[in-house]
Amino acid sequence: MAAVHGAMPVAPANAANLDARAKPARLLLPALVVVMLVVLGLFLPTVVTSTFYIGLLVNAIVLGIAAVSIGLLAHQCGLMMFGAAAFTGGSTYLFAIGVNSFGMSAMGAAGFALLASTVLSALIGALVVRARPLPFAMLTLALAQMLRSMVMITDFRPVTGGDDGLALNFTGGFFGLTQSQMSRPEGFWPVAWLALCGVMLLAWALGHSRTGRVLRSIQANEERMRFSGFNTYGPRVLAFTVAGFIAAVSGLLTALHTAFASPELLDFATGGNALVSTLVGGVGTVGGPVLGALLFTIGQDQFGATGHLELLTGIGVVLVIVAFPQGAMGFIRGGFGRLLRRNPAPAKDDHAAR
Repeated sequence: MAAVHGAMPVAPANAANLDARAKPARLLLPALVVVMLVVLGLFLPTVVTSTFYIGLLVNAIVLGIAAVSIGLLAHQCGLMMFGAAAFTGGSTYLFAIGVNSFGMSAMGAAGFALLASTVLSALIGALVVRARPLPFAMLTLALAQMLRSMVMITDFRPVTGGDDGLALNFTGGFFGLTQSQMSRPEGFWPVAWLALCGVMLLAWALGHSRTGRVLRSIQANEERMRFSGFNTYGPRVLAFTVAGFIAAVSGLLTALHTAFASPELLDFATGGNALVSTLVGGVGTVGGPVLGALLFTIGQDQFGATGHLELLTGIGVVLVIVAFPQGAMGFIRGGFGRLLRRNPAPAKDDHAAR
């Protein structure tokens, strides 16, 4: 039979299989680059020998992990968590209570803090994810303030330390590191760096999974997703639980590094720093909140030396948000995108490709 003029060419039957086999090969190089960066990051203290700057980077990592939890919910669900301090400070107190009241080792108390925080996140998420964005934000803020008031109750003072907080003196090592080693920034750096890489990988994996696609579709049109037969409640509870777990990792790092839990960790200002970092860096990528935390930490150090910390911080945050609505990371991505559009890659010859 003669071929029909102008008919669309039929793709080979095995084209999909070839593409499926080629996809892992395309991901191999980025994966190797990421692994190399993770390994090289462990040796940063050998390059940056200043204890002050390593300490500054450790603080940025702890803040950045909390910001990643806020950015995860904001990007995937369109929900902004004002009360992140409830999960960061709550994890610090759970670790302290495990050590002081239950006599746990560092590893045991860390597992207890993360497990309890994750379970509580799931329970709280089951109650609040149905709320609209503004009520959701206020509910999380109320949770943090409630916990802050709870730890300061006089009757709970033997457990929580009240206004004085809890000083820690834990036994045993944490992945081979003693308490004195983790109190030094250069000794604590590998723990903080690997924790940051781990939570960023977790947030990235959730965003690129089927659950992440469902979450973004729910954010765009929840009613349509519900009518299409999708469960719009379970994925949001899962996202909130993962965000609570990530925030708990930040609180655990605080406990391990500072060996102290205080009511200020549950204050709005603590969660507000992570929130501002998220807005400065942008929520469109996993790295945006981390970049925002780094910029915020450096800014706090520089502004604090002038004696006008709050004033300059407020001006700086307003200028960044107005100038870069998508955050610092969004500005960087946009710049790369414009550069690539000006210098497009040369088209491949079809005959050569065949």
